[in-house]
Amino acid sequence: MSRNAVPGGLTVLLLLLAACSSPGGPASAPATAAASASAQASASASDALALALTSLDAEPIQEEQESVALAFDRPSAGSLLKEVPADLDFGAYAVVCVFLGPRQTTGWSLDLRTASLAGDQLDIAARENAPRGTTRPEVTYPADCGLLTRAALPAGELVVRADDTITGEFIADTSVVVPEASNLP
Repeated sequence: MSRNAVPGGLTVLLLLLAACSSPGGPASAPATAAASASAQASASASDALALALTSLDAEPIQEEQESVALAFDRPSAGSLLKEVPADLDFGAYAVVCVFLGPRQTTGWSLDLRTASLAGDQLDIAARENAPRGTTRPEVTYPADCGLLTRAALPAGELVVRADDTITGEFIADTSVVVPEASNLP
């Protein structure tokens, strides 16, 4: 046996022992992988991309149920709005509407506040405003619509969820298919 063979063999043995006994070694690899996956999930939730949500000067339709919807073309927007603005550029914008469903008195309203995108989920933060002052017993259908920059939305299936900013309560969610930018009018 040469003089260099023993130290090389000992070096390999010491490295193997060190790897097995270290916190990040093979014995703890599953735990480390789980911790890493958990950290990545937390990071991706906090890494949501804020999207520009622009007000839309158009009256939403009367929707009987709580819902959230997106429109990428004029015909689809016509099913969400009483009148689609003539100058609305669907190559640049998508329409998003949130509907609260029926309320038993007048005075209710809804304001879309912010939008954020995390992976394949679009979150809309909205503010449901309760009536103030005198109301009448009349069924109303509060809703609000806004514009999202079309280029910010990834093509493919997208989960869209709306929540109240004050109470944190869930309003509605849906799944939509965002068309490729080249498929837009």
